[in-house]
Amino acid sequence: MNRFRDINIKLLLFFLICIGLQHTAYTQKKNEKFVLVLDAGHGGKDPGARGVVEDEKYIALDVVLRLGKLIEDHYKDDVKVIYTRRDDTFLELSTRANIANQHKADFFVSIHCNAARPTAYGTETFVLGTEPHRSDDNFSIVKKENSVILLEENHEEKYQGFDPTSPESVIGLTLMQNVHLENSLKFADQVEKNFVNKDKRFSRGVKQAGFLVLWRTATPSVLIELGFISNPEEGRYLASIEGKKNSAESIFNAFKTYKREWDIKRGHTIKENAPVIVDKKEEKKAEAESPVEGTKYKIQFLTSSRKYRPTAPQLKGLKPVEIVKDGKVYKYYYGETNYISKRDANLNRVKRAGFPDAFVVEIQDKKSASNTKETSNTTRNEGYRIQILTSQKNYDAHAPQMKGVKPVDKFAEGGLYRYYFGWFDTEAEARNALPNIKTRGFADAFIVKFKNGKKE
Repeated sequence: MNRFRDINIKLLLFFLICIGLQHTAYTQKKNEKFVLVLDAGHGGKDPGARGVVEDEKYIALDVVLRLGKLIEDHYKDDVKVIYTRRDDTFLELSTRANIANQHKADFFVSIHCNAARPTAYGTETFVLGTEPHRSDDNFSIVKKENSVILLEENHEEKYQGFDPTSPESVIGLTLMQNVHLENSLKFADQVEKNFVNKDKRFSRGVKQAGFLVLWRTATPSVLIELGFISNPEEGRYLASIEGKKNSAESIFNAFKTYKREWDIKRGHTIKENAPVIVDKKEEKKAEAESPVEGTKYKIQFLTSSRKYRPTAPQLKGLKPVEIVKDGKVYKYYYGETNYISKRDANLNRVKRAGFPDAFVVEIQDKKSASNTKETSNTTRNEGYRIQILTSQKNYDAHAPQMKGVKPVDKFAEGGLYRYYFGWFDTEAEARNALPNIKTRGFADAFIVKFKNGKKE
């Protein structure tokens, strides 16, 4: 206990001295332009998280450069963008923070990627602070990012004996509440909203934790985790041009909202030369969305041998919930709709509630089901299909492992069973249907072309 108290006192004294000096410099700032410091996490000898396609240091740098260009293009007259690194260079955490402080930054944004078990996914944005109920969950991420200092020389002296592997040290940091917390939270909230609304990503939320790089900056600041590059699907997305572009655009949208509010508070002229970037497909869809005829969607979020009451804490506040008994188990569903946008919103709502493995179940009326049967492999032998699963087990088409995907055909080949969904006349049609199949839980699904009843 004494050791913990000594660490806190030492860190607090150091913090107060630094903030005193930095606050004086900050209030004396004479730059007319808004100064934004963009920090690409890791670099050089520090690769960061290892991805299934590309490592963290490369993805973070690419997104930072794209984000910086968007801001420079749209705010060339009133925003100065400073980069902590523009190439594959190793920088100490103290150096990154010092760059922000030396340039008297108005905001500091640090970009990172996450890594954990292959099934983990989703975005999250951190600000400096403490959330007692989440401290254990956040510590593994904080430990990973703060441990970069172990690559630095004289890190014990430089960081006042801070130990990145010690929960006590991290708690000591977070006890020193960030004086810029309110503004940091506003920016972070806009980042996560754009990830969800524009990019249709799953958000793990805005969180508070003890990141050294945020603690050392004398300015509002956020640390953005773009997603889990250890997840096969999310890793491929974040390594793609589309994923990097979308991520940069979403953060840009958040900056635009924050900058407008910042200008209003200071009585500056509001410039509308930076339009919010939207997904063109979603924009057109929103103009006149029609319901899907003959089809309804539900979100299956839980399968259990126990029957819970609708208000049970295990259902995490989801209402209304439909409970269906299937054999010896109970299946729990949320949000019936025949609109695609509502279906996607319901899925995201359920995942954010704490059911990351939830998936979409498609229910067709009798007329649609009879029409669908006409396209089975008994009447077609050419076209494109989506292969959803390969297994040594012989599953029924209605088995839970099919996750509600219908119709599914099964082929035995070389001791394995291959499961295929749908028939499509063109590859483009199959490609349009593929994201929906992936959202149901088949992240590795892919398109197969058939000719004369055999796949090419």
